[in-house]
Formats: sequence, C-alpha cells, structure tokens
Amino acid sequence: MLWFKRAPEGASGNSAGGEIVEPAALAVDLDQRVFAQKFARFLEILSEEGGIDPFISALEMKHQLFAKVLARESLDGFGLEALETLVETVMPARKRVWPSLKAHGDAGVQKAVRELLYGARPVGERLNEFAQSVPVVSDGSAKGERKVRRALLDLGAEMLHFRAPVQYPLMSRWVWDQATHAGALREFVKGGDTLDKVPLGSDPGVYEAGRRWMAERMAESGLYRNPEFIVDVFLAHAYADYMRALSSGMGLLNADFGGKGDPLEVVKKLLGIDAARRTDSRVKKVLH
Repeated sequence: MLWFKRAPEGASGNSAGGEIVEPAALAVDLDQRVFAQKFARFLEILSEEGGIDPFISALEMKHQLFAKVLARESLDGFGLEALETLVETVMPARKRVWPSLKAHGDAGVQKAVRELLYGARPVGERLNEFAQSVPVVSDGSAKGERKVRRALLDLGAEMLHFRAPVQYPLMSRWVWDQATHAGALREFVKGGDTLDKVPLGSDPGVYEAGRRWMAERMAESGLYRNPEFIVDVFLAHAYADYMRALSSGMGLLNADFGGKGDPLEVVKKLLGIDAARRTDSRVKKVLH
C-alpha cells in the first residue's frame, strides 16, 4: 500500500509530536492525458538508459546521508563542515549559499537547521524562516540577495525532504515556484500553456497534493514501489523537458547543465545525484 494511504513512517521527528503534511485542494486541475504522455516517454528513456534502479539507489544513499547528518542526536556537533557535505548535493544552492552560511557560523547554522527540522511551528513557516534567518552575503544588489534567499529556500526544502522523504514532499523551486509561476507541476496543469499565471500557491500542501496525484497515477499504471523517490525522478524529468523546450535552438540547456550525450543528466543534476567532475569543492567556488 502506498504511503499516502497511511501516516508516513518516521513522522514523529517533529518536536510537536509528529508532523504530517496534508495535501491541499488545488485551485487548478492536473491533466491525466499529459501525465500519460510524459510517463510513457519517461519509461521509454529509462528502459534505454539502465532503468529506474540506479536512481532509487542514488536517492536512497542521499537520504541516508541526510538522515545521519541531520538526526536530532547529531545536531549538537553540527556545523559548517557537516553542512558542506549536504550542500554539495543540492544543485540550486551549492553555487550561491556558502559565503552566507560561512558568515552565519557554526552556531548560527546549527540553530537555524535545528529549528527548521525540529521546531514546533508549521513546516511552511519554518522553511521560510530558515531562508530569511541566514544573513546574506552577495554582490550587494537586491537581485543578488533574492537569488541567495531563494537558493537557501531550496537548501531548506531538500534538508526536510531527504532527511524524511516519506514525511515531506520535495518543495524545491524547480518543482513549483509561485513567484515565477514555473516548475515541474505546471507541466501537468490542464491548459497550463494558455495561462499567464497559475494559482497553485506555495503552501507545503500544494507540493504534497502534487506528489500524491503523481503517485496515484503511477499506481494506476502498475508502479507502486518507492513512490517517494520515483515521483522526484519523474518530476525532474518533466522539468528537464520544460527547460529543453525553453532553450531549444539557443544552447542554454547544455551551457548551464551540460549533458549532450546523456538524456538523463539534467535529471541527475536537478536531484543532486550527479558526480562531481573535479576534486575541489563545488560549494566553496561560488559565483553570484
């Protein structure tokens, strides 16, 4: 039975005595026909590139890393060194956030991460507070600060999800960003290509509703196992398709993400399971 038919395992991690993200009622309909088309193509590519198991294994390893480093009992000794290991696996954050985290210091990041993961307030409030609590080091412009704040939001979203992937949906901006009305979920909105704005909102329940809808459609197609990871991979595939269409003929996708030969490399990068191509840190070499 899929996780959304029962309380998620490990839901007692929150200090309030257990936290379940309830799905929100979406203001727009998601399109089953679009899902069927994209899912069929997704399975086709996977069959040509080694199947889904390598992705599940890689995401399970990422989960085990986050669960170990971010366990409540581990946070007493938590600091920048441990956090760098996690940031390395968060593609939207690893090129932007390190100067700000370093300026916050070991004690500051420990307090911010503890409150994010184990605080008593609702998870959406904790996530926003985490992104706002770190003092930003940027190029001094308002745009530069916004970029860092948004990258911190992605980092917080991944810490929540990959520490407890059944309990929390992945709330990264590439999944859905209400500020830009873009993200993987938009690819499934009925008539979404005709809408200037998509009123999904940014509540955690929106992300949970989206992933449960995806998992239910997958179950109808006979795919039941590891929905907490397979939904991530499928959404990354849908967003990679969007990026590819957006940059068609402009070379932007390859310029930003590489991967001319591997149709799934962008998916790996979005999920932070791509292999580093060099031995030095991808976190500490920050470009604004």
